[in-house]
Amino acid sequence: MRPLPLRATLTLVYAVVLAVILTAEAYAHHAALKRELDSSVTERLDDKARALHGYLRFSGRDVSLAYNTEDADAAAFIADATRYYQVFDATTGQLLTESAGLEALGLQYTAKEVRDFGRAPEVRDVTTDRGRLRLTSTVITAPDGHPYLVQVGSLLDQLDDSLNDFDRVLATRTAIGVGLAAILGFVFSGWALAPLKRLASHAVAIDISNLRARLPLRGAGDELDNVAAAFNQSLARLERSVKDMRQFSAAVAHEVRTPLAILRGEAEMALATPLSADAAREQLASQIDEYDRLTRLINQILMLARAEAGELTIKKTPLDLSALAMDVSEQVEPLAEAKGIALVRRIEDGAHAQADSGWMERLLLILLDNAIKFTPAGGTVTMRVTRADAGTELAIEDTGVGIAPEALPRVFEAFYRGESGEGAGLGLALAQWIADAHSATLTVSSAPGTGSVFSLRLPSDQINQN
Repeated sequence: MRPLPLRATLTLVYAVVLAVILTAEAYAHHAALKRELDSSVTERLDDKARALHGYLRFSGRDVSLAYNTEDADAAAFIADATRYYQVFDATTGQLLTESAGLEALGLQYTAKEVRDFGRAPEVRDVTTDRGRLRLTSTVITAPDGHPYLVQVGSLLDQLDDSLNDFDRVLATRTAIGVGLAAILGFVFSGWALAPLKRLASHAVAIDISNLRARLPLRGAGDELDNVAAAFNQSLARLERSVKDMRQFSAAVAHEVRTPLAILRGEAEMALATPLSADAAREQLASQIDEYDRLTRLINQILMLARAEAGELTIKKTPLDLSALAMDVSEQVEPLAEAKGIALVRRIEDGAHAQADSGWMERLLLILLDNAIKFTPAGGTVTMRVTRADAGTELAIEDTGVGIAPEALPRVFEAFYRGESGEGAGLGLALAQWIADAHSATLTVSSAPGTGSVFSLRLPSDQINQN
């Protein structure tokens, strides 16, 4: 089933809700009017029956009405009160007298029913060919002490007609009200949804060429502004992603272009100039270095892409961080000595964590290699491992060239190499991913000419207390 448009749905819901409310209100008014009319009819009927007692005269089985026939008011009252009335002997249940109107309706009671009426006089409604008839039963005692049951009735056709007319008026007004409300609801819903249409038109106008555009906010702070703000946030994230993709593509193209240009140049030289065996071997060795450079670059790109895609897994096991830091520093110590750099270790024993040993080793190697690369001869690279209640901290500090303030926020971005232009700019990006995968915090502090400090802090819940 095809869903209704939002405007039609709002109109339909509004009309249905209003119809339910008006119907409930109409029913309440109907019930209130019916109670009021019933009470009024019953009260008048009861007054009529009790007033009739003053005109009744009893002599054995004979019942008569004593009044002044010349009194117009009394005659009118007697004619109205005795239109539907009957008198029974309350003891035997025998019918003593009955009006012609009631006789024509053919109501008959057994002696037991009459005695029951006498014991518990009440008002009851009877359905007849002429409509509903309401009868009130009262007991009157003659001067000789004999009880008689008097029933006086009144047709309820006027009451029913009044209720029916009232119901027709309510139904007509309810239908008209709901119809007008539906029309006005359709108009007003279009007005209310106009800002949403404007948002849609602005959203359609945004494409890959103008991702900086944003949906306008009305400033009302309502749901539409919340939707627009959420959409703008999504656009901002999309803009950053597209920008990163463009930078990534440009960086990959730049990194690949250089070794390819070298390989092509060497190939052209080899074709243009005959080479000796030694020169050919030297050229092939140079080409192998460029091939290795391309292979490392491609492997790094693939590894970073798999990491960001969540395809690489982290297997955390109890790990002695102190021992791992010592092993890694011993691996890179020959590289530091070859550059004339002193490698200092300040490693506290007993630092443990739940971590992946392979990935943590790679992270430390990246940080140490980075520190040695940018520290001149005669400098110092210090590795620290410190235990604390808040967590374990691993820090790599160097006395190298440092990092410019404007470059600090971008050092962990893929392919960002700063002013040095060295490397492919993927190592620190991978280090950041490893830290995030371990719920650790990797930070850097640096200043030009004073060196850099890369700190890795593992929170206390990552520490193995055993």
